[in-house]
Amino acid sequence: MRNEKVTVSGLVPRNLWRDAIAALAIAALLMTIWTIRGWPQLAFLNLPDNDDMMRLAQIRDWLAGQGFNDWTQYRLAPPLGAPMHWSRINDIVPTGIIVLTRPLLGTHHAELLAVISYPGMLFGIYLFLSARIGRRLGGAAAGTVALIVAAIAYPAGSLFLPGRIDHHALQIVLTLGIVLSLTWRSSLASGAIAGAGVALSMGIGLETAPQVAAVMLTLFGMWVWRGSEEKARAIGFGAMLVAVTGLLLAFARPTLWTTQWCDTFTPASTTSTLAVGGYWLLLGFAGVRLRGWRARIIAGSALGAVAALVLVGLYPICLSGPYGPMDPFVRHAFMDNVLEARGLFHQELLGIAIPSAGMMAASTIAAIWFLYRFPCRRIVALPLIAILAMSDLVLFDQVRGAYIGSAVAAPLLAQMILAARRGGRTPQIIASWLASCGMVYLLVPAIAAKAFAPQIRATYLVNKGCKSGDVWHQLDRYPAGVVMAPIDMGAYIIGGSHHASVAAGYHRNNRGNRAMYEFFLSQPKQAERMVARWHVRYIAICPTDFLELDVRNAYPDSLAALLLSGNVPSWVERLPLRDTGLAFYRVREGAGASKRADMAETAF
Repeated sequence: MRNEKVTVSGLVPRNLWRDAIAALAIAALLMTIWTIRGWPQLAFLNLPDNDDMMRLAQIRDWLAGQGFNDWTQYRLAPPLGAPMHWSRINDIVPTGIIVLTRPLLGTHHAELLAVISYPGMLFGIYLFLSARIGRRLGGAAAGTVALIVAAIAYPAGSLFLPGRIDHHALQIVLTLGIVLSLTWRSSLASGAIAGAGVALSMGIGLETAPQVAAVMLTLFGMWVWRGSEEKARAIGFGAMLVAVTGLLLAFARPTLWTTQWCDTFTPASTTSTLAVGGYWLLLGFAGVRLRGWRARIIAGSALGAVAALVLVGLYPICLSGPYGPMDPFVRHAFMDNVLEARGLFHQELLGIAIPSAGMMAASTIAAIWFLYRFPCRRIVALPLIAILAMSDLVLFDQVRGAYIGSAVAAPLLAQMILAARRGGRTPQIIASWLASCGMVYLLVPAIAAKAFAPQIRATYLVNKGCKSGDVWHQLDRYPAGVVMAPIDMGAYIIGGSHHASVAAGYHRNNRGNRAMYEFFLSQPKQAERMVARWHVRYIAICPTDFLELDVRNAYPDSLAALLLSGNVPSWVERLPLRDTGLAFYRVREGAGASKRADMAETAF
């Protein structure tokens, strides 16, 4: 037998190149197709999601001279601006692309290249990591199948579409990197890579905190069961978790450093991450001295409980979660109506529930089958299955859990497909591929919606018509000013034009978001008083806005109800826009002037 060099993962290096080339080829092909399909919007830098638009605005502000550590969006709730909960870690690569290519391509085309190439890079890495994990579970053939399944995963795949420059795709890549490192044999390198991935993910956003907790539980179980065999991994994990978090504190800590919030990169979350790192260092060094799994489980549990109690005592705000400090009315009117923030059984649209749950249900079945069928590989699959199980639990509370869940599904589904292939029965092979194809689950609600709920489709099209095309470029032609607009429009106004917005869908913007609801739900005379306080120059509204509040019936005399019915107050005038459902108004000179004394009175 020919001797071949073996990596720490136990796989020969030439397979690395095969997987890398295959991932690059498939990513390039799909990104090209998606770019062509989305070009009518991408050409205007009209990105797929609110967060992508706001991320682009944050990058532009950084390039314009705003500090790396200053995350404030000054065109949101001006003049003070609103504190954002995003670090700039995710902004580094797209910003670098813009800086390097702007002298050659110009600003617009450099930004266009960045918003297309950055998610494409992450997509290629995601496919590569899926293939590597697939190989670890089931050999060479499983790697290729896992790569293909990952390429057609849903909803995970939607986070890599051209224009998706928000941080969720990067967190998926980091999560898969963590999983892959934990499938290797215990070593300092295995633990260090996982620790670095966790630290970076926590420094980017807390959306993956439940999955990180699942990783911790898995590591703890392995440490309890294997004792000194896990010493190196535990020490490497804890040391790198502390080291990377320390570096982020030294160079990336935001200027707003407050205990008011328990979200990304706050004293609460950072202290917790450092405490977890120290915890794993202690476990690593203590594991040799603790004889027997009972002693290890008692010591580890006691130490973890003490640390948790201390952290809760220091930061009780964390008991209410990241949205605890939100204004109660805004939380009810906005967060309770964000589809991704609802649980699986609280979804009214089939188009959300079935695609979110379909691939995860199939992969959960595959995971149970794999654990039963291949007991000798359980230890390798355990980190992946733990993250999948946690994502299943998150799904019942918030369907956004499907993003990570579907992203880690491919390696497990690949094992099911290979088993069907070994069986040699064509119906089983076809069924296994269909069950593993995330895109298939999109067809079911589409057919059902067409047959039973055409009004849902029509409403969707009307709403998209307010944000598509060159509508933001049209707004940009008007003199800069503050726009009072519904909460889901603010990011597009800021990212797509030179205007400012009072409200946008970010939970730290309590003051501006509350003021927006106060403005639109008040009677016109009361709304006029707020014009001077917020220096409002424009008003924007879409025909589908405020449907979640049933504004026409619940607030029949409100400004929103009047504007939606076409009754325009005398103190505003409609401005012309073409090919859009968006209504854009200019506040007339002198509106609210008699109420300027109110400007210093109310803070929402």
